[in-house]
Amino acid sequence: MKIHLHLRFKRVKPTPMQFFSSKSLLYIRIIAHFVLAYYLVQNPEGLASAGFVILMGQAMQVPILHLSSSSPVLGMLAVLVSTQAISDLVPLLAENWNHFETLVPVRLFFYFLITAYVYFVPTSKISNSLVATYSMFEVWANFLIYNNLRDEKYHRMKKFVEENADAIKKAQDDRVIVIED
Repeated sequence: MKIHLHLRFKRVKPTPMQFFSSKSLLYIRIIAHFVLAYYLVQNPEGLASAGFVILMGQAMQVPILHLSSSSPVLGMLAVLVSTQAISDLVPLLAENWNHFETLVPVRLFFYFLITAYVYFVPTSKISNSLVATYSMFEVWANFLIYNNLRDEKYHRMKKFVEENADAIKKAQDDRVIVIED
């Protein structure tokens, strides 16, 4: 006695594009880096005492950082943050999506490790409210960018396949298959 079971699956439509595209999110991230660099130079006390920085520091149980505007290290840190923004701006203007599809997951992993380290080793030199807030912002931003990049890549590939279906089918039919006995 044979039983045949036929299952029919409802075709799932892909999710529509998110509210922000990956391009918009990358521009927002770049602007946030420039704003952070500005505040590191102009008003570091205001940055360190911002409500969300203190809240994040208390939530992660790390020391609250107090910055002095006379510290020359802040200038160097502002230059590094600005450089990171510029290094994202150039490939974004060139629409080099392969660059971001490779770099964003690495950044996400790296900042996730930093966030975990800050949380689990509260006595380290980098465990403070500003590092905790910045690393959490980076995890959140890179996660959103990564998801949007994947979704947009899927839609680009789907559109390419739909537009070139005949050429793909012809190329598949033209290939030589060797059958050995």
